[in-house]
Amino acid sequence: MSVQSTVDTARSARDTTSAIHAENLSKAYQIYDKPIHRLWDLVLPGGPRYREFWAVKNVYLDIPHGSTVGIIGENGAGKSTLLKLLTGISPPTSGSLDVSGRIASLLELGAGFHPDFSGRENIFLNCSILGMSDAEIEERYESIVEFSELGDFIERPVKTYSSGMYVRLGFSVASSVDPDILLIDEA
Repeated sequence: MSVQSTVDTARSARDTTSAIHAENLSKAYQIYDKPIHRLWDLVLPGGPRYREFWAVKNVYLDIPHGSTVGIIGENGAGKSTLLKLLTGISPPTSGSLDVSGRIASLLELGAGFHPDFSGRENIFLNCSILGMSDAEIEERYESIVEFSELGDFIERPVKTYSSGMYVRLGFSVASSVDPDILLIDEA
């Protein structure tokens, strides 16, 4: 058996058991001392005027389907950045990432909600973004509202919601898409 076929066989076996597999996953941000330096880097020669900050560096994950995993660490450890990489919100600087299945996420309070839209309008907007058809949204709408416990508030703009109402609506929407992988950050 060749080395390549051994690697392919190992990857094939892993792909059937891993919901998330990451190797050397890293994310660096460019930190500029002044906003004008960003513009200067675009138009003037002279090299980069930023320093790199590695929020996540060389992370290895192999999470099987059906697992519940918690990521803990101090403030600034890169937990939220890692979740943004896993959902595809932020592209990695380097490394590889394989995600098997439908992902739904609740990463930031009110992320993806339009403040002037009602809860009902935001349900339709967010479910559409998560890949649900209009028929699927209509079918699940009542259960989403019931699970969120928002009652009459569902017709009010979400900018009038408390933080708890935001979280309940966001979680209700995220869990309604029947995700294979549900990522939650500080909700």
